[in-house]
Parts: sequence; C-alpha cells; structure tokens
Amino acid sequence: MTATPASGLLVRGVPVPLEGVFVEAEIHGFAARVTLSQRFHNTETTPIEATYVFPLEEGAAVCAFEALVDGRLVVGTVMEKEKAFEAYDEAIAAGHGAFLLDEEKPDVFTTSIGNLPPGKEVVVKITTVSELPAEGDGLRFVLPTTVSPRYAPAEDRRGVGRTPEEALNPPRALAVGYGLSLRVSLDMPSAIRGVESPSHPVSVDLDGTRGTVTLGTEETALDRDFVLTVRLAEPHAPSVRVERAPDGTHVAMLTFVPRFGEAGSEVAGSAKGEIVFLVDRSGSMGGTSIAEAKNALQLCLRSLTPGLAFNIIGFGSGSETLFPKSRPYDEVSLAEASRHVKELQADLGGTDILPPLRAVFGAPVVDGLPRQIFVLTDGQVSNTEAVIALVRANAATTRVFTFGIGAGASLHLVKGMARAGGGEAELIAPGERIEPKVMRQFARALAPAMGDVRVDWGRAKALQAPHSVPPVFDGGRLVVYGILKGNAACDVTLRAKAPGGELVVPMRLETKGAPEGKLLATLAARTLIRDLEEGASPLHTTRGSLQRRTTRDKVKEEIVRLGVTYGLASRETSYVAVEEREVPVNGEMVLRKVPIALTRGWGGEEEAGTMASMALACDSGAASYGVGLVNSRARGRDSLFDIPMFLRRTMTEPAPERAALRPLDQLVALQNADGSWALTNELAEALGTKLADLEKVLASAKGDRPSARKAWATALALAWLAKHASNEKDEWILLARKARAWLDTCGVAAPEPSGWLAMAEARVGG
Repeated sequence: MTATPASGLLVRGVPVPLEGVFVEAEIHGFAARVTLSQRFHNTETTPIEATYVFPLEEGAAVCAFEALVDGRLVVGTVMEKEKAFEAYDEAIAAGHGAFLLDEEKPDVFTTSIGNLPPGKEVVVKITTVSELPAEGDGLRFVLPTTVSPRYAPAEDRRGVGRTPEEALNPPRALAVGYGLSLRVSLDMPSAIRGVESPSHPVSVDLDGTRGTVTLGTEETALDRDFVLTVRLAEPHAPSVRVERAPDGTHVAMLTFVPRFGEAGSEVAGSAKGEIVFLVDRSGSMGGTSIAEAKNALQLCLRSLTPGLAFNIIGFGSGSETLFPKSRPYDEVSLAEASRHVKELQADLGGTDILPPLRAVFGAPVVDGLPRQIFVLTDGQVSNTEAVIALVRANAATTRVFTFGIGAGASLHLVKGMARAGGGEAELIAPGERIEPKVMRQFARALAPAMGDVRVDWGRAKALQAPHSVPPVFDGGRLVVYGILKGNAACDVTLRAKAPGGELVVPMRLETKGAPEGKLLATLAARTLIRDLEEGASPLHTTRGSLQRRTTRDKVKEEIVRLGVTYGLASRETSYVAVEEREVPVNGEMVLRKVPIALTRGWGGEEEAGTMASMALACDSGAASYGVGLVNSRARGRDSLFDIPMFLRRTMTEPAPERAALRPLDQLVALQNADGSWALTNELAEALGTKLADLEKVLASAKGDRPSARKAWATALALAWLAKHASNEKDEWILLARKARAWLDTCGVAAPEPSGWLAMAEARVGG
C-alpha cells in the first residue's frame, strides 16, 4: 500500500524527499574543499528509504560523510563496500537510522537515507577535496550537478541484481522541485585579475587575493554543471609544499609548469603525423553540443599543416568515415572535410564508443607516422572502465586528446581517456568560447611534451603518486605527491626530456616546521587509488603471476586499505553512518528514488521533451540510455503551474548563444590549407578596409601577379593578427606559424626592400 504524503513536493504523484542542495566551496590556490549539504524531509505517514544519485568532480577525494538529525551529528566511517552495506542494512532492520554513501563511478555517487521517520528531516553533508586544473593564466573549478543519461551497451544491461545501466540512470524529470544554492570563497596566491562563469549568472565580490562568488539567483536548477574560471596575476610558480599528517608522516606536493618557448614552436611548425577526429554523433549530442563540436572541428581543420594526414569518423550506434583511410592535408582534402563537417548531425543513435576506437587502434599507422586521436564527445556511457583500458593498452602507438562538450559531460570518461592516452582534456560548456581550447589542444598535439618525467626524492624515499608521471605539455601543470618515509630536509630533483633537451629542476624539501593538515595526504591517497582503479599502479606493472584474479584481489585489498586508512570513498569502500535510537522506528518502509533533473540541452531538448522524442534520438531506444523520464507537465497537480518559479524560469530561458562572428573568426575562416590568404573582398572586409585600396600597393610589384596578391594578403593578415588580436594569440598562433612558413618560402619579391611583412605592418599600423 502506497503511503499518502501529508504535504510536500510531488512529481507525477510520487513524493520527492530531497528538498534542496547547498554547496559551500573553499578554493585555496589550486586546491578546492567542497561541502555538499543535501536536505531530506519525509512528508509521508510511514518511514521511507530515500536514494539520490548525484555527480562529483571525477578527481575529487570524498573524505567526510556526516548526518545531522534533530541537531545531533552522526559521523560516518569508511568500510569495505559489502561490510558497509551490511552495517547499513542491520541498522535499518533494528529500527535505527542509517546513511550510506556509495561510489558508482569516480564521478557518480549514491546517497541512501534509511528508515527516515514520518515528519523527520535529515541533512547529509559530504566533503571532498580536489586539485584544480590550470586554464590559461588561472584555474577552472567545475561543480557537476546532474548525471546525464548514460548509454549502456548490451553487456551493461544484463546481469543479476542492479546492472551498471540502472546504477547510472536514476529516474529523471523535467522539473524536480529542489534546487541548488552555492557559495564559493576564493583565497589565491596572487592577485585575482578576473572571475567568470560561462554556465551561470553569478555575483562576485573581490578584494585583492580574496573573493566570494554566489549565484546570481537565490536558487537555481540542478540541470547543468557549474563552471567558474579564475584569472590570476602570477598563476604558475614552481613550488614544493609539505604537510605533516595527523599520524606524524609528511606528505609533499611538487608543482611545476614547463614553458618550452621557441624550442617547442620550431618542432610544432614541422610536425608530421596522422590525426583522427572521432566525433560523437549520438542522439544525446543534439542541439548546442553538436553545434559546438562542428565549430571546434572547423577550427581544428584550419590548424592542420602540410605534412599531416587526417580523417574524420562520426560514431553512435554505428559509424561513418569521411575518407577510406587518412588523407594528406591539402586544399582538396580541406574543402571536402569542411563541407562534410557542415552537414554533420546528431543522428547516429547511442554513444557506442568502443567499436570505432577499436577500429582506429587496429588500423596500421600511416607510413609509420605518429598517430593522435581527438575525441569530441559528451562522454555519456556506462562502460567507462573498458574505454579507458582500451586507450591505455594502445598508448604506446597513439596519443588521445579529448573535448568534453555540453552542460553535463562525463568528466571521468573525458579526463580518464586523456590520462590513459598521454594527452589532455578540454571542457567546452554551452556558450563558452571554443577557440582558445582548440588551439591549446593543437599546440599540445603538434609539439612534443615534456616526457620521461622522473622525480628523484633523495633521502626522502617517498611513495610517489601518481606512480608513472604522465607527459606534461607546454603551459600544463605537473602535480606529483610524495608520502615521505623520512622527515629530514633534502634536495628533490625533477628530471625530464623536453624539446630543448634534458630538463633538470632542483627543489628544496623542508619538513621542519611543516604545518599539520590532511589535505595533501588525502589528495595523495586519492591519486594512488586512481592508479589502482585505472590499471596504472605498481601492482599492474610488476612482473608476477599471469593470473588476472591474483592481481585483481591484490588491487582490491590495496584500495580498501587506502580507503580505510585515509577515510576515502572508492570503488571498493563506502561511507556508512548509523543513528542509534532509544526508541526504534518500526513499520513498513517505502523506497523513494529521488528523480534528478534532465541535463539542459540533452539531445536538443531545451525546454520539454517526451519519451518518444528521446527514443527517436537513439536508434536502440531510450532503454539504451536508461531514460526513465517523468514528464512533470503531464497532468493534474504536476503541471507547469505547480513547478517552483525558479524552475519555470530556468526551464524556459534560452540556451547560451555564441557571440556574433568576430573579425578574427572571419579572418581565420579565409585561410588556405597551405597557410596563405587570398586577396579578396572578404579579406578586405575582415581587415576593415576596401579591396581597391589594398590592390594599389601591388601596382609596382614585379613577377607573378597572382602569387604577389597572395603574399600581400598573407602579410596583411599576419600584421592584423599581431596588432588587433594580441589578446587572443593562443587562438591563432598555429595559424600564424603556418602563414609565416608559407610567406618565407613563396619566392615572390615585395615591391619595397623592407619586405612584405614590414609593408603590411606599416599599413595596418597606419
């Protein structure tokens, strides 16, 4: 018999016990401490068990779990996963309150609230710490808020008990009634130059190195990731930071940002190899996501250089390939690829990424050239581990770079593939400028990284995390932890192979007077666990028995040991908290699965959607995505008029739009495959002048007139970029490098002794 609610929110006639989520984030330099408070309220007449599936940043370490009941704090402890569930289950059976936190994936968790009495309220607090990635001259903070529907291949839809598809696809609604409140405190190592959010309107209060950020509205829907970028005056100083953990051990964190300068630029300018663009064309990419992917692809194509071969593969339930095999980059292949990209649609069904990846890895490399894959996806799949394992198994021959696109891209897949493939990940939120992100990726792909990175810990004899340091790209941020076995001060040396030769960076490690804290130990332990979960730990590389079962058991034991020792939720450990009651609560308990908001723009559904429209977006049906959509506008009490005002507003406001085409965009689109520009009306318009005025300069030019026109146009474009787009240099530096190489070898004399470029600089400067 279904319980009748006394009051509270209903979605399709079913009570929703979650009333709201409040997030308090503290960002200190490049580390963040985040506390999520989830408020549950039982408005029914019988006890309930509530489950809520929610996302976290994939690199975050979940280090605390508490429940506040009737003013009383119940602190959770970490146990091996099955033992934690047994403790939770036994507490409920005895009439006590119980609270459980499980990891489904490194970026998806489930809170379970057991035996919540009628009329009672509980606030569950989850604390995480994480590193923040560098972005340009600052950092990027992402707070995931919703779990987008995950495509599940057949093997993830079968099995006894709860399948991976069910674990990652809770019920969803167009409006869920509860919202997000948020406050972010900033404490930076240098002056804050700017704070922006491409995802949400925010209020910002800055004072030198400190600041506070709140949402522009009191509460907002949990339907898209919250993104915050912070620009700093001095973002990248190498450092060694040491903390003394509560158990007396010391933990060090080394950070370093390499700058290769001209050494990297020269190598990038003569890059050769094969680049394969793997483009997600599944139904979930509909709307703004596929539009952003197409914009990124067009810029990628114009950043290629002669000497590279390329191909474009679209994937979904099946795949479509532009060329039978990768073709050399020239005017013909560029024109054909550009036309192909313009016609791309999100029309290939479900996100089945494994088959096209296997096909790319299985093909021989072109003429022995290095191969690199650029994956553009929203990353919404259930078989993340299998995908990451495949990429790691082929990392010796192929580097993988990823673009996570959309309001709710799976960070674990997008970042995990890049880690495993020796590349980098870039995230593109709706409405966010893609150009600098695309250029950063190409700069990384076309120039060698800082490789063979090793840390000599000297007398410290540290347990290092990560075990194997990945390649570090120009401007990227290297972070290495060491759990020290000694406590004496010593010299630490970072060694690597850089484009300019062997790199040696000495640093001083001081343990005396180190502040006490748990942050570095927690982050180091989470990195060790990630190595174990992703097959990159010493247990996976040490020679021994060839029986997979032996390694699997050892990996599980080590994850459990680290989780229990450092208080971390993981694949093998869970948090459990028990509220001992003097008077046990008995009675039939009702299970309530909290519906989550459908990701804004998912499958092109900007305002409302129906089951049929989403099924059409996926050729294997909505079931492949595990979509159980609750249409809260359907009928009766759950109509639009019963939806809270903040939800009505966010459901109907338009998706962020890209800015109007800039002169820079117009100029970039006119560049030829060989790096040159043609002297046309379109170029003159982009430069802000008239074609006839530009042609007057050529009256005294000698030699081949068509080539002279191209040389003059190319020099003008380069001069304009340097003068009028200097703040966007990271967007056009590769294009300019290609143009200068063409101009230097075109063999056409300028009408003046100073040369084409000096003439153009004088013209643009005037």
